[in-house]
Order: sequence, then structure tokens, then C-alpha cells
Amino acid sequence: MKNMIFVTGFARGGTSWLRDCIGSHSDVQILPRERAVFRDMVSAEEMRQYFNDAIIEADLDPDRPVVNKAPANAPYIAKAALACPESKFIFIIRDPRDVLISHQRGEQRWMGGRNSTVGGCMDKTQSYFEGWLEAEKLPNVLLVRYEDLHQNFFDTMKSIFEFTNLTFDNESIKKIYVENNFRKVTARKNKEKRSDAKRKGVIGDWAIHLKDKDREWFRENSYWSEFMARFGYDWSELTYPAVLDAMHTANCHFLSEDELLDRHVDPDHVNVILFHDIDDLNSSYSFKSILDTARAEAVLGVPAIYNFLPMDDIRYRKTNQDSIEKLIGEIQEINTNAKIALHFNASEKFFPAKDPDYGDDDVDFTEAFAYLNSQIDDYKKVGIRFRTATAHGYGRGKKRPNNRDTPEYTEKLLERDVQLFDTVIRPELYKKATHHCAITDVGGIIQPRGMLQGTSILDKKCYEDMSAGSVLRFLTHPGNYESNNAAVLAMRHFR
Repeated sequence: MKNMIFVTGFARGGTSWLRDCIGSHSDVQILPRERAVFRDMVSAEEMRQYFNDAIIEADLDPDRPVVNKAPANAPYIAKAALACPESKFIFIIRDPRDVLISHQRGEQRWMGGRNSTVGGCMDKTQSYFEGWLEAEKLPNVLLVRYEDLHQNFFDTMKSIFEFTNLTFDNESIKKIYVENNFRKVTARKNKEKRSDAKRKGVIGDWAIHLKDKDREWFRENSYWSEFMARFGYDWSELTYPAVLDAMHTANCHFLSEDELLDRHVDPDHVNVILFHDIDDLNSSYSFKSILDTARAEAVLGVPAIYNFLPMDDIRYRKTNQDSIEKLIGEIQEINTNAKIALHFNASEKFFPAKDPDYGDDDVDFTEAFAYLNSQIDDYKKVGIRFRTATAHGYGRGKKRPNNRDTPEYTEKLLERDVQLFDTVIRPELYKKATHHCAITDVGGIIQPRGMLQGTSILDKKCYEDMSAGSVLRFLTHPGNYESNNAAVLAMRHFR
């Protein structure tokens, strides 16, 4: 069975995803169905016969590599790997706290009952992991962390393909990434809160959902405490202040609004743009969350830009002009380096998301232009003069007109001495950068985009390893959730 690749590991630990990634290689075939047969195999010959028959039954080519996954094989991986040294065995582990949450919040029947309790779930997971402990020194067994595949996909897949003797290049791995990343699952929506985030394809869910008694269980359990220490799972939670602190500790340079207008990029440091799109003032926690964000920045003395929608926007319907004016004053009082900008939205009222793409057709912008001017004038009346703006996305994508991709809006804003970041500032700024990337929280899930390595964004090394002169845009939506609470991390997006 020199062509067999067996994937096993923790239940709810990524075996299906890893199987699909390997199976997306142009030379590899997927053997359908979980075949949890290692326990009952009494000889190497019996095992070879079983899988040879299964390959023929599935109408697969026996001369090409075949991958199959079955978490239930995990306790017996050493037995199988010793019996079939010509085959490759890959064992995937995951943060045990996320494994538990996945069981507790899953919908399949087998995830319930004892499997949904911390003791029951971890007893089963421990029996699986001890299978790997028996096999860890075998040359045909490879260990993979779910989190490494999630945040460092390219390097992790390279190591897997080297282990399985499969040919690859950067383009082939990029194609596999495109076919198997979770972007569709965590796709942007018009407005979401963190509680709406789909669990599939994220890490760190434990920080949101793990019960206090289960936290205590993990802290007191020596077996899992040792496991977590060995494989790099700590108790750090993904919060805005924590990410900000890592950037600051790494000596990043935080760009001010003046520097954006001057297209200034510090060639000796990583340059960070802190943007906050204020997309919701209707929730009970919106005002506090926004001010907590300003407090986190004030502690470090870093500049940030808060982008406000039109005062009459539906997302502000539960507040009023006086409250918005007061909020802006408090932001600037707390963080004296904060600036207020326009979260431009002239299009949504007149060209809703469901409208067709008008392309290059003649469009009457009379009402939209009038509304654009009123947005600027309403804030000007209370002493806010915009110099920059960001385009509000409202589910229209690139259909035109939209707030971002419509030159007429950009020109009108320039007539009012307002530069749209998306179309005016960003292209020129990025030309000066050695590299550009982003961390965004659209949809309530933190997603690194275009970052070239897989170090945790909570680790200062993530930013120290970036090239000097890079520009990193860090975009949050603090009105949509409580900004000091933990978030989850989406799969790292590579360009």
C-alpha cells in the first residue's frame, strides 16, 4: 500500500478538512467513507487486502495516491503504521478546548451525551492522542496542528507533501488553498455580531463559549495542561487591546491622519493604520464599546481614525445628533490622537444592494450628490470637518454605482476637500509600501489578510518579522460588539 495516505486524529479536529486538502492535489484520489478498521485488523496482509479491495470497489486507480480519513483509527495508528511501513499516516491535533466547544455546539447526534461533557469528550480525545504517543517516533507518521494548517497553510502543506512524496510548487498549493479555505463560510455580511459568527473554520471559539467550570477543569487537569504547554496552546484571548499591544511592543509605527494625507510611509518600521468603521449605534453596548476602544489606544498613545456614517443612517436610528456629537467629543477627549472621518454612504438610499449593475450606463446622481453634501454639512454644523473618508459596503459588492467603485463620488468628495481612502489614498500609499496587508473584523471574526507568515497576531514576533516599510491596515467595527470581549480567528487569507 505504498500509495495509501491515512488521515486520523482528534474528532472535530480537522480530519475532514485535511483529507480534502490532500485530496485536492492533482495526483491524489479520495477513498470515500470513513474506514475505521485499524482496531480489527489482525495482520498486515488483511489490512492491505481490505484497502486494495476498497480502492477497486470505489473505481479508483491503484497506481495513484489515495487518501482516506477516519478519526476512530487514532488509537491504533501505531499498529497500522508498523504493519504497513510503506504507507503514510498523518495525525492532526487541535486545541482541546476548541474540540470540546465543537462537540458541545455541534448538531450531530454522536456529539451529544457524554461526548458533550468535558470529562467524556476529553477522555475520548485522550485515548486518540495516546495512539499518536505510541507512534510518534515512527518514520511514516506525521503530526500536524490544526492551527498551523489554519494560519500557516502554505508551509504546512509543503511539509505534508514532502512527507507523502507528492510533487508541488507554490501555484499548486495556492490552488489547493483557494479550493479549501473557509472564506465562504465566514463571508462578509451587511452587519453581523460576533454571536452570529459561524463556528466552522475559526479558532479560539473556547474563549467565547467555554464555561467557567470547564475552564477550571482544564487548568486543574495535569494531562491536558501538559499537552497544551507542549503544543503551544495558552490562555491568551484574542481581543483588540491584546492585538494592539503586540503591535506596539513590536515598535510598529501608527500612521496619523496627517501622514495618510501626506502618503507618508516610515521606511524603518511596520506602519499600522487603525480604522474603526462605526457601523452600529443601536445596540446597548455600542457607545461603551467604542469608548473602550479609544481607551485602549490612549494607554499606548497611538493615533486612530473613527469613521462615522451619516447622522440619519438607519444604523443610528436609536440615537440622535446630540448623542453622536457627545460620543465624538468623548472619543477625542479620551484619545487625543483620534481623528473623526466620514464612513461614506451616499449610494445605499438610491441604489440598493438588490439593484442591478448599471455599469457604464448614464446614471442620475442628483439625489445621491445632494445626500453626499448633506452628510458632510450635518457634521460640519457641529464642528466636525472631514478630511478623509472610507467607503461603506452594504452588500452591493462591485455592482455600480457603489460607494467605493464610482469615480463620480470620489470626485465629489474631493470637491469638498475629502479624500476617499479606498480610491485616492490607499493606491498611492501602497505603492510606497514594501508590502501591504490587513487585519479585519468584518462579520465579527478577526481575519488576517495578505500576511506572509503564520505567527499568531497576538505575538509581537508576527510584526517584528514583517519587512520594514510594510503597511498594515487594522480595521474594526467596535459599535457592532463589545470590543474588550474575545473574538475568534478566521483562516489566514493569502494573496
